[in-house]
Amino acid sequence: MFPFFLALLLGFCASAPQALADSAKKSYDKGYKRHMQGNYRSAIDHYSKAIDRRSEYVQAYQMRAAAWHSLNDHKRAAKDYSKVIQLGKTSFRAVGHFNRGVVYYDSGRYVDAIVDFTSALSLDHRMGMAYLFRGIAKSKIGDRKGQVEDFALAARYGDFEIREMLEKHAPHTLKK
Repeated sequence: MFPFFLALLLGFCASAPQALADSAKKSYDKGYKRHMQGNYRSAIDHYSKAIDRRSEYVQAYQMRAAAWHSLNDHKRAAKDYSKVIQLGKTSFRAVGHFNRGVVYYDSGRYVDAIVDFTSALSLDHRMGMAYLFRGIAKSKIGDRKGQVEDFALAARYGDFEIREMLEKHAPHTLKK
């Protein structure tokens, strides 16, 4: 669910390029409306039309990936997030890696998830959620030390719930 909200945030923050065809923008907007209504299949159809009309429409790939993820179609979601990583500017690439990492995590591919979370952090070292999710993935492969280190970094970069948990149960991890 979080990748969807992160995708929404990027959708609001990014402005469409001047060269964007009106028809692609209209298809994207229709898809976004359907997405907000929970009609993911219809949203995917509209995002696909936007992509057909403008093959490098990063926001459309991002939102279509989020819709696929909402439908638990991890393979298609990962493929679209890969396009976001390939085509996007740094902020989109960071979010693309993060979201693809969540898809991999949801698929039980914890090592692949860790790789993507690490890639997201190499592009944006302040992405607290990437530290949190990487720590959770590390716990799944038995890396408890890495988990605690990442939780401490998540707390440092804005995850207040993790910060409170660490202050209560492992305050020594926050002393760095």
